[in-house]
Amino acid sequence: MMPFVEVFTRERLSDDIRARLAEELSNTMMTIEVGGPNESAKMIDWMWFHTMPADSWAVGGRFDETYVRGRTMALARIIAPRGVMNAELKSRAVREVARVLKAALGVGEKDEDTGIFTMCVEIEDGQWGIGSNVPTLFEVIDHLGGTVSEERLAEMRALYPQKR
Repeated sequence: MMPFVEVFTRERLSDDIRARLAEELSNTMMTIEVGGPNESAKMIDWMWFHTMPADSWAVGGRFDETYVRGRTMALARIIAPRGVMNAELKSRAVREVARVLKAALGVGEKDEDTGIFTMCVEIEDGQWGIGSNVPTLFEVIDHLGGTVSEERLAEMRALYPQKR
């Protein structure tokens, strides 16, 4: 389901790594949001991979290796409708996306990983659309199917009581 995931790296990722990342990140996010991958969710589960070479990526105000210090540099930005994930699920998404990204980039569990950042950005209800339709969060959830617990639905209703 939406969220979308954008991945930025300083080095171009091979087609194989991008394909593996796309599938793993997609399955990870659909599992967190709707209990697992399904065909409806896959229709609006998008990812983008951007290469930002060193001369476009300043660290510590510099375009050289002064502050990079040999670290693997990457940023994953999860873009999600506000309310689709509570604080616990957002933290889980950040941890899981970082885990998948690190593994794909060859950064081991004990390796220096402070060059890899993951963040979750939320878009308010009514500020995103599908085609010319501006669906509510509940319309998107209904369309997607999957398993959203009653507890999560109650949290969403509390966040957007006027929408349901």
